[in-house]
Amino acid sequence: MIKKLRKNQEGSVAVLVGVMLPVLIGFLGLALDMANLVVVRTQMQNAVDAAVCAGCLKLSLPIPAGQAQATTEANSILTANNFSPANATVTFTQDTVKNPANVPETNCTLTNNVPTYFMKVFGITTVSLTAYAEAIVESQVQSNPGGPFNYALFSNKNLTLNGSMTIQGSIHTNAQLTVNGSQNITQAAEGYQGITINGAYDIGSVNAGPGQTITENGAGNNPPKSYTAADISMPDYTSQILSTPGIVQYSTSQTFNGIDNLTNGISVNGSVTLNGAITDTGCILATGTSSNPASITVNGASSISGTNQVFLYSEYGNITINGASNFGTGSSSVILYAPAGTIIINGASTLNGHVIGNALTINGGSDVDGLDQGNDYPVTSVNLGTHAKLIS
Repeated sequence: MIKKLRKNQEGSVAVLVGVMLPVLIGFLGLALDMANLVVVRTQMQNAVDAAVCAGCLKLSLPIPAGQAQATTEANSILTANNFSPANATVTFTQDTVKNPANVPETNCTLTNNVPTYFMKVFGITTVSLTAYAEAIVESQVQSNPGGPFNYALFSNKNLTLNGSMTIQGSIHTNAQLTVNGSQNITQAAEGYQGITINGAYDIGSVNAGPGQTITENGAGNNPPKSYTAADISMPDYTSQILSTPGIVQYSTSQTFNGIDNLTNGISVNGSVTLNGAITDTGCILATGTSSNPASITVNGASSISGTNQVFLYSEYGNITINGASNFGTGSSSVILYAPAGTIIINGASTLNGHVIGNALTINGGSDVDGLDQGNDYPVTSVNLGTHAKLIS
């Protein structure tokens, strides 16, 4: 009797499995279809994100040429991601909620009919998916950088100023500061490891590091003294500049005889020589290694504009300015930045901005105006170039 009952139960289980198996297979097929749809939807979103970012960088050109090139650029990105531009719509409407500044904007909608596998059993042969993205162009800004950007002149090593200079702003060195001659420094002169000032100077104030000495010789103005100067580090912005979309990269040293409309920046894996006039804004970065540094040399009369713009940046090497140059204007300021090298200024130069280097050498009569449009320190932002930003 017991054996018969067991056989009956075995038969019942077999029947149950037979009934449930199609249902289980159906659920498995549905799960596989859903997983495939999630993967395709993610691929579509990544494609439209990249398309609008690439497209909006072309909108700096006049309309309609800018929009035409933006559309071409967006479509090429979609094609590279294996999606047909025929299934996409690129528009340039203004989203006043997400983009109240009314900066150049690119929008893209991509549709895709994805074939199913197991859902066909239920009469569903395709599923329509949609992906949408918006992107704008904005400046890559480092907010409130502080540190060395609080100063018109900044040096990590001993700093000696000779001759007659006018410096609008403050100066700082992490080592010993020596001021000789008739120097006019409107704000603070700081030397973390001590200060010696000689000659007929006119300085707003002097500030040495704790426990250091301040020595005054000559007919100066006897400025107020303090002992709170700090040892200030210099940040590295190389990776941020290199990651900026639209940056033009060169693999070897370059010589540029004039540059017009520099907006997206230039990166050179080697040294850079600049001759002639330079207009507009952007960042010229010379990369290299600590054992093989790349330098930047500017010859002749160069006119460079920008608003708190890191314009010349040598990652490991020197920046040398030869001849009469006008960097920035009365309403704009540029930044020369050599965190591991020396900035050398030869001849009479007018610098509206900041000279920040591991070491500074200033030869001849130069005027440095580190005050942006007459405002006091500190600098509230440093512009590292233009990039695309997703807003939807």
